[in-house]
Amino acid sequence: MITGFRKVKKVKTEMIHIRDPFVFTSYKERKYYLFGTTFADGCGDEDPIFEVYVSKDLEDWEGPYVAFQPPRGFWGVRHYWAPEVFEIDGRFYMFASFKGGIGDHRGTGILVSDHPAGPYLPHSEGPVTPSDWECLDGTYYEDEKGERWMAFCHEWTQIYEGKIMALRLSHDLKQSVGEPIEILNAAKMPWIRHFGDTRIEKIGYLTDAPFIYEARNGELVMLWSSYSVPNYGDSGLGGYTVAIARSTSGEVTGPWTHDEQLLLDRNAGHSSLFRNLQGELYISTHFPDTPHGSERPLFIRVKEVENGILIAEKDEKTLV
Repeated sequence: MITGFRKVKKVKTEMIHIRDPFVFTSYKERKYYLFGTTFADGCGDEDPIFEVYVSKDLEDWEGPYVAFQPPRGFWGVRHYWAPEVFEIDGRFYMFASFKGGIGDHRGTGILVSDHPAGPYLPHSEGPVTPSDWECLDGTYYEDEKGERWMAFCHEWTQIYEGKIMALRLSHDLKQSVGEPIEILNAAKMPWIRHFGDTRIEKIGYLTDAPFIYEARNGELVMLWSSYSVPNYGDSGLGGYTVAIARSTSGEVTGPWTHDEQLLLDRNAGHSSLFRNLQGELYISTHFPDTPHGSERPLFIRVKEVENGILIAEKDEKTLV
């Protein structure tokens, strides 16, 4: 691992300032690797990078180390967001969002390494999302037929009705194959509220953070995040939340339905799933979402049921 621009130190989970936390569990090394959005636009004369923290117990971490430092000429120059790492064919692939130069759209690119902590190198031929779309938060899923897919968000800043799409990938993960398939249109959700950005004087229906999980009954369950209207969910915050979409066919192509009940409505979101070294399933999320600057990683045990997941009762107290 490469030491970073910031001093490597030993920290507790609650001391790490991070958005979009993603945990990769290495059973071979008996370690956890924590990635996320930390150094998205660089600082001063330092270019943006992706960082990684390392732990043996999900409580005590060492880092940050440099997971990806862009080579000269790399297409992504800012908005280093939401890295996710998957082991595929014995190597480690990072799916991450980048923004190019003036006139270029944000998209998801794929990096590769021989070790889960990196260093990662560019792998895909630029972004694998459509070049004329503003996109983010690509995630990986391989179906039972061996077809490789990426689910991603088509940004509300470009189309107003933010959408989550699926795109088939080439087997070597270097490019997309075919046309995107729509999974959901955020504007059709009964619980969602407008999201606004005063910097660009726009409002729309935001989509964030798709993550696909196969339930015990074969359904595909997809976690995703947006902002809910007040008094809808269990806490009534009307803040950042985690919703569930599902494909009862078990196919990425759907049809997809949408749970009316929110999984989380506690000012927490951008969630993914991982198993600990004992095989128990957890959500990795950042909490709280606001005020900005206070975000920390939070790992919540979940109970697996026939058609998906539930928040474990004993961990409800962590979301206060």
